[in-house]
Amino acid sequence: MGTTANVLVGVAALTITCAADQSGGLQESGTASITGFYTVDGVNLTVRSDFANIKVEENVGTIIRRLTDQEVDITLTFAEGTLENIVAATPGSSINAGGDVVTIGGGLAGDPLLQIFELDLVGENPAGGARTINIPEVNPTGEVGVPYKKGEISVIPVTFSALVADTGIFGTITDA
Repeated sequence: MGTTANVLVGVAALTITCAADQSGGLQESGTASITGFYTVDGVNLTVRSDFANIKVEENVGTIIRRLTDQEVDITLTFAEGTLENIVAATPGSSINAGGDVVTIGGGLAGDPLLQIFELDLVGENPAGGARTINIPEVNPTGEVGVPYKKGEISVIPVTFSALVADTGIFGTITDA
């Protein structure tokens, strides 16, 4: 189940940084930051944790509890149903060099690996202050639906699942 919190409200800018071989074709070479992604609905963060409860015969109840696994998901809606947004949101998809054909499944050039992105989200926290969220490595993992209209714009629901760094850290949330 996990704990879900609305960590950004309203409009938030999203920058994706990725290497070309992990971008699903969103860039041709090298590593670059791709701007122009945004949401109008805010951002939800879900953290799920599993624990090992250590017990002994001599005592009733848990004597030690250890964190054994954790997952972090970032859920938002991309504003605008562009092909680039569809590629960024759809696991294993890619876009051609001309930017006009999206291939769903198969990954980039037949490589079945998921895209790997660094996410930087900048927006407003629920209290009205500035907030920046950085998640160094994520994969798109949610079920992507067809873009739908919300008010005057089309939106694409997307979920990114964080990959943990060697340090055990998933990312940071900073209030200014």
